[in-house]
Amino acid sequence: MLYLDMDRAVLANTRFAISPLTTALGALCLLRDTAQPGGGGWRYRVQDAVRDRKLALLGSLFSGSWDYVPDFLTPQPQAPETALHEELHTVATTGSARLRWELEIMAHGVGEERLAGRTIPGVLRDALERGERDFAERMAVELHQLWESSIAPQWTDLRTRMESDITHRAQTITRHGLSGMLATLHPRVLWSDDQLSLVSRLQGRISGSTGLVLIPSVFTTDLRMVIDSVPAPATRQPIFAYPARPGPGTGPRPTVDALLGVTRARLLSDLHTARTTAELSERHFLATSTVSYHLGILHRTGLIARTRTGPHVLYEQTSRGTDLLGHHDRTGVQAVHPDQ
Repeated sequence: MLYLDMDRAVLANTRFAISPLTTALGALCLLRDTAQPGGGGWRYRVQDAVRDRKLALLGSLFSGSWDYVPDFLTPQPQAPETALHEELHTVATTGSARLRWELEIMAHGVGEERLAGRTIPGVLRDALERGERDFAERMAVELHQLWESSIAPQWTDLRTRMESDITHRAQTITRHGLSGMLATLHPRVLWSDDQLSLVSRLQGRISGSTGLVLIPSVFTTDLRMVIDSVPAPATRQPIFAYPARPGPGTGPRPTVDALLGVTRARLLSDLHTARTTAELSERHFLATSTVSYHLGILHRTGLIARTRTGPHVLYEQTSRGTDLLGHHDRTGVQAVHPDQ
């Protein structure tokens, strides 16, 4: 169990914030949590960005199963909504002492908190050999590339959902007080005796904090915490990234595989890049004749197009096919993918 003492300073300085980088980190966490409901479409979008942009450091950090990912990637919001470029600057200029402290925790854990460590992957060790400042700057560059390729196109919709959630929480405060609102953030958050109890296999107590920052997250059903429960350089206020309430149009809808059939839906999803029948057969472990049959149906319905290049016939999503997949992705329904 983790405990946060809610003295007068914390109560007076509990606030909400919208954070672009916290949102990006939530999307990256989908790479580690393959069981996350409704996360499939975003997970594959982030996977593609990490692969196509060669984001080696982020890929290494978020493909592991360790307990702790360095907190400097989630900057302390200084305003109700901090601009992306300001957050990236904060990441790139992280103090060396703080960065070394966080990486030490990632490698060795914290015994009294039951926080396990894990061997730092070679790609991270190699990057660290160039120095902490270079490492932080490279992380900022990779986060910016991830943002531009994955999050930015949907940011307006995501931001609207977070604003709606904050409005709802503010209304709850007016009716039930701050303690009443905090008790509704997540089932793992409990309020009693002027402290928040956080149900967790980790242990610790956060006391002497000067505030609490609450950030709605659109990519998780769990609670993500950034806390310094042991003495740290440049101590930060605790941050809770809690699951935002579903927005309009995010309720259950038919999945793509329910509309097309599982096999055709997987083939359509995989054709964001032009591929041959033979490629699809190998990637999906299907007979070539079976792939050809399903491609014929998808082509007749206008969801894919085919072009001939020399001896090869290439198939690719049409705008209609992309729109169909994108519609279901935006509603939060799990998309399909050949590796799923």
